[in-house]
Amino acid sequence: MTLGWPMAFLVVMLAFAAIIAFSEPSRRKHEIQMAEIKSRDGEQVKELNAEYTKLATETREAQASMQADIAAIRSSVESIEQMMRDVG
Repeated sequence: MTLGWPMAFLVVMLAFAAIIAFSEPSRRKHEIQMAEIKSRDGEQVKELNAEYTKLATETREAQASMQADIAAIRSSVESIEQMMRDVG
């Protein structure tokens, strides 16, 4: 027994519809799980952003302090070099 092409097409479409209908509950469950993960990750992102901002501020302050220290050392070295030139 062979099926004509319209009947074969109808059988394939019905099988496709059945697969979609049976997979719908798992798809909904997956969507709920993804929404929970996204909300949890959103909180983690906010916490990480706050920590990053804090570290960036500390880094800028440390860099400014180091630049001031380097400037003081540079002027000290320049004065020592000037004294050596005057003596030498």
